Amino acid sequence: MNRLILSILILSFPLQLMGQLFPLSNHYINDALDINPAFAGCHEALSISVMYRNQWVGFSDAPKTCLLSVHTPLNNDRIGLGLLVERNSIGIFKETNIIGNYAYRIELGEGILSLGLGGGITVYNVAWNELVAADANDAQLMNNPVSVALPALSAGTYYYTKKYFIGISMPMFLSHEIDKNSGKYKIGGNFSEANYIFTGGYEIGINKQLKFLPSLLLKYHPGNAIQVDYNALFSLKDKIWMGLGYRNSDKLVGMLQCQLSYQLRMAYSYDFDFSNIGKYTNGSHEIVLIYVFRYTRIVKGPRQF
Repeated sequence: MNRLILSILILSFPLQLMGQLFPLSNHYINDALDINPAFAGCHEALSISVMYRNQWVGFSDAPKTCLLSVHTPLNNDRIGLGLLVERNSIGIFKETNIIGNYAYRIELGEGILSLGLGGGITVYNVAWNELVAADANDAQLMNNPVSVALPALSAGTYYYTKKYFIGISMPMFLSHEIDKNSGKYKIGGNFSEANYIFTGGYEIGINKQLKFLPSLLLKYHPGNAIQVDYNALFSLKDKIWMGLGYRNSDKLVGMLQCQLSYQLRMAYSYDFDFSNIGKYTNGSHEIVLIYVFRYTRIVKGPRQF
């Protein structure tokens, strides 16, 4: 039954327009390079993050995401560079993004304003032969390529201080369309297929040991409903963070973070799905590891964002 439901979801995807599968991490406040190229260098030292997300546990071929993020400021602090490698899969669809990121950083007021651009390739792989079709000669299936590599572009701005952050971005905004005559993909300039993302958060000191960090992620896509993530974390001695998130698609997220050492942080989250599909799944898991090479630079302490 689970495989049947997932197959219906997959086949409901538009075959004539291939836009990036765009999962969002619950831990965007820790490393937002996958949604905003301007985040490159914001940890103020060489930083490496790995993330694994397993969505809709209990479904066969359910969405999964693996991500590697590497970024650092250069010695003059004006420029941040980053590399993002991301692998998304759902059913017969697989997508790999390899994106280089460039950020120009400007001291502004009490914080830093970062302007970012990202560029690279998106590789699509579609295993049409794994579908069981009533008509094996269906032209809708036969005319679609099995594998293709296309350019990808991202743009964004990010402003952060010791207490708060604000970001606006358009990650991987190029649309990739299929030519009906040739059956080949082409690059489109259809901004109605782009995702527009706003993030923001503020750290509130309750006492010397306890801090409160509310944050917000808003994703707008012209063809879909606005997605809003509300997160609230409590920090104890800058060592342990615990909190909850709510997504307006009937999801409640439990989050836990631990600063295992001065350089290493681990984050875990579990999604409780209260929508109709939640009746058939065991939720979603996400785990993130972040290692910051703080000994190479003068850094006052672990940054939350």
